[in-house]
Amino acid sequence: MKKKLITATVTLLGLLILVGCGSNKLSGDYTGTVKFLFMESKSTLTFKGDTVTEKQDDKITSKGTYKIKDNQLQFNLDDTNVTADLSKDRKSFTLKSSEGLSGIASGTKFTKEEK
Repeated sequence: MKKKLITATVTLLGLLILVGCGSNKLSGDYTGTVKFLFMESKSTLTFKGDTVTEKQDDKITSKGTYKIKDNQLQFNLDDTNVTADLSKDRKSFTLKSSEGLSGIASGTKFTKEEK
């Protein structure tokens, strides 16, 4: 009886670890500073489930969805497609490409805010 309980507990913990390692989801707030000419603007991207929300000055400016494939973060904010390189520890990402005026943010690094 005791052996079965220990085996079941170890198996359950192993499954939880495997599920967590293979997750293609982000959660929390990632903040970066976008620089253009002589101006700087702080931007926060909040990830929850499969959605992403952009905030500037604590006001929501756009919403969208995202996906992760091979350490590439791809998201869509109000019909603007953005691609970023995701760090292996998933605590930061750097914008790689974007459409339109938001392309000025390319190269901006976003770092997860620890709470």
